[in-house]
Amino acid sequence: MPTAQRAVASPAAKPKRTLENRVNDLSWRDWLLFQKSFFALAGDESLYGDLIQFFTKRYAPDSRTNRVMAITVSDARPAIAPHGRMLFRETVASQDIGRWHYGETDFTPFDFIVVDLRQCDATLAEQTPASQEDVRRFLANCRAVLKDGGFCVLLSQEVETAAGRYPLPWMLSSLARRSFRLRDERIGLQADDAAPVYVNVLQAIPEIGPVHEALPALRVCAPAIREQWVKPRPKPRNKKEMLHPAKFPEELVQTFVTELTDEGAVVFDPMGGTGSTAVAALAANRKAVIIELGDAWADIARTRVAEAPGAARGRWHVAHGDARKAAKLIPAAFKPVAYTVTSPPYWRILHNPGMHVSDEGQKARQAKGLRTTYSESKADLGNVQDYEHFIDELAGIYNCCADVMESGRVLTIVTKNVKFERAQYPIAWDLVLKLCGDDGRFEYAGTTFWCQDDVGLKPFGMGCDWISNILHNYCLHLRVR
Repeated sequence: MPTAQRAVASPAAKPKRTLENRVNDLSWRDWLLFQKSFFALAGDESLYGDLIQFFTKRYAPDSRTNRVMAITVSDARPAIAPHGRMLFRETVASQDIGRWHYGETDFTPFDFIVVDLRQCDATLAEQTPASQEDVRRFLANCRAVLKDGGFCVLLSQEVETAAGRYPLPWMLSSLARRSFRLRDERIGLQADDAAPVYVNVLQAIPEIGPVHEALPALRVCAPAIREQWVKPRPKPRNKKEMLHPAKFPEELVQTFVTELTDEGAVVFDPMGGTGSTAVAALAANRKAVIIELGDAWADIARTRVAEAPGAARGRWHVAHGDARKAAKLIPAAFKPVAYTVTSPPYWRILHNPGMHVSDEGQKARQAKGLRTTYSESKADLGNVQDYEHFIDELAGIYNCCADVMESGRVLTIVTKNVKFERAQYPIAWDLVLKLCGDDGRFEYAGTTFWCQDDVGLKPFGMGCDWISNILHNYCLHLRVR
């Protein structure tokens, strides 16, 4: 007889985890796209609409409609679609921002504020203690009518002055740190020669990053480069190049070398890494000299450069040593330097376990047996613990570069503003403030943004917090005085 069998109940399936979106009403796809730190600027309505929809829900937890304040520092009235939120608008002249005050009403505090300074006049670029205090007072008043934890976005561009372009967005965001925490930035790219729009994101919570007591006067001059943003398409890295945790592309260097130098000129990189600058310079029929602190990277650089097109005897030199001794390490045949271009360590960012190097996470590099930092050397600026000390040391190296360059020549620094332990560290801004002040060796000659379109997006903070994918780098152009 057949034996009766009992049916065994299968274990209940675990319910799928549903991710709650506590920040906005967007789909996850739209959220991820907004996290990219640069974007094509399509117009005011799209710009404002994207910001309103990302930084607010339509309804607050108590079912009231969320309230948005748009403050325009000019006579312009940009087109704004509120997307179901209550929209309030204010207009203030540049010279009057220190006196602007909204006051408490039945509709305050606001849930989100946008301050549009794109059309402001050169008044705000006046580098005086009084103008800085006006900006601080204005931003403090914005904070007073914003809910705790709410976001405030500053829209601004570099301002054309008689001397050159003044980086107003850096000044505004640095001064804002007295009242807000600087969270991040996005860069709106425009066609033709229009200046990119900075979208600096502030939050009404205590600041934990560096705060300037006062900003130094900044020396500016005519822009060194026509391009205000580039999207180079780098070739895949070979096995030797993969060993280095943060190589920049030769295609980027060639853009600047060909515009800033003539054939046969000497191109210098004080932090030469695996030789990318030298390879790019030789390909453009220039001479190349680099200094590299790490002996392993210097050896790789010598091999790469020796095999590069145009690497004839006497046209290149790779020195192993400290860039602070550039004047001694560079042979006489390579002096004076016509152009210096380099990418320093982005402070201690490679020590951040969440850091992604290009499209490779730190864990992926460790699994392949690849380095995740430059070295263990105390002389390596990527290992400096204190941020202000890092900026001071880096500025000292670039001042040494000025010693081997003639007046009027250009230094390009490829870097980025970074996040570390939830604080924002504006390396690019602070370097320029240090190097281009009244007592500095350089003048600020503009920025070209290197936008990385070849790096995948990561869903940082999705559903609970604003954390961007920083995919734009600053190429800071400084002219030797």
